[in-house]
Amino acid sequence: MSSRWVWTMAILVAMGGVLPARAACTARPSSTAELAQCSTAAAGGDSIAARLLGDVLGDPTQRHYDPTTALSWWEQAAAGGDGQALRRLFDAHWYGRGTPKDPARARAYLAKAVAAGASWARLVRAVLAEGDEPALAADLYNGLATEGNCLAQLRLAHGHDRGGWVEKNRSQGLYWAIVAGLAGRSVPRPDDHPLFENRFHYRDCTTEAYFLRGELARNVAADLRVQVEESAAAWKPGRIPERQGPVEVPAAPGVAPAGLGSGAAARLPDWRPLPASLQRPPGRSRLGAEDVFATVGRSVYVVVAARTEADLKANKGRFGSAVAMDERTLVTNCHVIDEMAVILLRQGGQTLRATPSGGDPATDRCLMTVSPGRLSAVPGIRSWGDLRVGETVYSIGAPKGLEATLGQGLISGLRQIKTLRYVQTTAPISPGSSGGGLFDGAGNLVGITTFHIRDADGLNFAIAAEDFFR
Repeated sequence: MSSRWVWTMAILVAMGGVLPARAACTARPSSTAELAQCSTAAAGGDSIAARLLGDVLGDPTQRHYDPTTALSWWEQAAAGGDGQALRRLFDAHWYGRGTPKDPARARAYLAKAVAAGASWARLVRAVLAEGDEPALAADLYNGLATEGNCLAQLRLAHGHDRGGWVEKNRSQGLYWAIVAGLAGRSVPRPDDHPLFENRFHYRDCTTEAYFLRGELARNVAADLRVQVEESAAAWKPGRIPERQGPVEVPAAPGVAPAGLGSGAAARLPDWRPLPASLQRPPGRSRLGAEDVFATVGRSVYVVVAARTEADLKANKGRFGSAVAMDERTLVTNCHVIDEMAVILLRQGGQTLRATPSGGDPATDRCLMTVSPGRLSAVPGIRSWGDLRVGETVYSIGAPKGLEATLGQGLISGLRQIKTLRYVQTTAPISPGSSGGGLFDGAGNLVGITTFHIRDADGLNFAIAAEDFFR
């Protein structure tokens, strides 16, 4: 009898549980009886039960949290063919959740999930291969795209726009952007993973495809654009497209993406939480909208990021926002600055250069610094637990690059998604607002505006400000 089974039985005895003679387990257990059922089924070789039992023991919010035992159950479930257990094992070893980080072991689990055909695993393997195995990345993305995976189609659109691991061909990029927009409207969002999804600005295929299509269309001749649009409209799952238009730069396996050269952006530095000394106590005096803006508007900066200086001069940059936490440090979203070698901050007539100083793309939290220090920091930080639904809040950011744009709304919800906490608000958030500030009626920073749900009025979200301190 295994030690993990004895351990589980000890929990049940301590909880006063009774083991049924025959048990089934089809959902994550939430009671003593359900835990007993899953334990009996898992011990009998049920892979789904083993994975569900591992989910309970691997959850740090549960009183019986035991990551080592959780890994054992996930191992059993994976050996029994449970694909979701492979994802649990990959995440545990890649991120160091309940066990030391072990990228080599994580990649071994990823390879098994790829072999099993899991779409999330094929996407992750492709994005990891872009730098050193470009041919593999292209094969994986093309295979998924042909199946109708809109996320892979979007990545191909981005790749053909930039060149490198695939040929630089904006016509081909426009083709896949159009196809992704059509696919995104007709099927549910494919299963993905944080390692992959931080490559995009938005949280759904149709929104990403809409803006990317507009950007690419501007660089394609009108007559060719019509041909590409007609070809994309005729695409069906399983169809491999013909090459659209001329190749500008061929793919160069093993070489940095065309146009980046020595100016290529380095990987984001590892995440380091903001120091506790910057978590200044909140003010309590209520202000009007004008006074809030006058107090904290100067702490929010426009971010203009580009892959190269040439792209910046050609107005091919990416707009976002950032909030100053002290005279040198700012917070923003990783999707604003990731893969960007040139980062500028603008406010009024002032322009500063910034450098990434820490990032966690999986949670979209990034830090930047400027030197010498000259920023105007927010006056106070308010904790997520102190917020109340119904409070008035103000968003300040740079939608579409329009500096110092003020929006007003309410806190409409307080959400926790996995380990991150969010403030749901009706205060407006739109492209370019990402990385901006959400402030309460006293001018305290309560969140960093991050995303909105398209086609749903007032469903906007900000990462809790205090989550940048952990």
